[in-house]
Amino acid sequence: MSAQVGRFVTSKDGTKIWADDAGNKEGIPVIFIHGLACTGHAWDKQFHNPALLENLYMVRYELRGHSRSDYPWGAEWYTQQKYAEDFMAVCEGFGLKKPFVCGWSLGAATVCDVAQIFGPDIIAGVIFAGGPVITHSHHSNFSHAELRSNFPSFLDPSGDKQPQAAHVFVDSCLKYPARDLPYETRLKWLGGYLMQPPSIRKWTFSRAQEWDKWEKEFASKTPHLLVQGREDKHSDTEKMLPIAQGVLPHMEIKIIEDIGHAPAYEAAEEHDAYLLDFVLRVSGKKA
Repeated sequence: MSAQVGRFVTSKDGTKIWADDAGNKEGIPVIFIHGLACTGHAWDKQFHNPALLENLYMVRYELRGHSRSDYPWGAEWYTQQKYAEDFMAVCEGFGLKKPFVCGWSLGAATVCDVAQIFGPDIIAGVIFAGGPVITHSHHSNFSHAELRSNFPSFLDPSGDKQPQAAHVFVDSCLKYPARDLPYETRLKWLGGYLMQPPSIRKWTFSRAQEWDKWEKEFASKTPHLLVQGREDKHSDTEKMLPIAQGVLPHMEIKIIEDIGHAPAYEAAEEHDAYLLDFVLRVSGKKA
């Protein structure tokens, strides 16, 4: 496995996007996309899982305005078109043809971007790894009250306030952060948040997103799997499920009890087993 050195691919507008790969290059391709104010480290457990490494060719990348990728300044750099082009640059850079996509939280919205801009045949299947922003419009109907309460602090430009906001954000991602997040890992998550200027966080989260073509040509036809923590504090699980089932009627749903917003971290063994089973079945490679 690569040691998270990674490399950069160049998007259509010249933005450098950091990405890294691992696993079997002859295996099923899966792209992993992290959430808002996070990094590729969100997928460290998956990139150390022997079963995934054996069966999948895994690529993770960091969204523009996050971590090691470029931070272009101005809302015009954070549009649906550009997010879709970043995804395609990663596919081209790593030679991926019709990959699966595993998106966490805000990262899941990239699926809509790609399908809307480049059509329904780019992605083989989708895994929503907890609290998915299915589309920006849909998320507004099931965002958790705690997230809405905390969000003004996440966008506050005051340097004095951001360290505390970072701790609140990281804690909100897990049900038991004191128990489940070792200090070294916590530093990585805090660092990812604090590297991002609040203005870019705002442009990333509040960007416009069209989804008519996604809904008509992709949402109901492409296989989807949702792995969701029951006690997610970013997306209200009970509100989200009927909305998600309305736009994704054939989506498989796996609810994991007693965890929060980050099933790929909090319940990695279960999450990874669901992911691998789904990818193998959809690919026709399930024994």
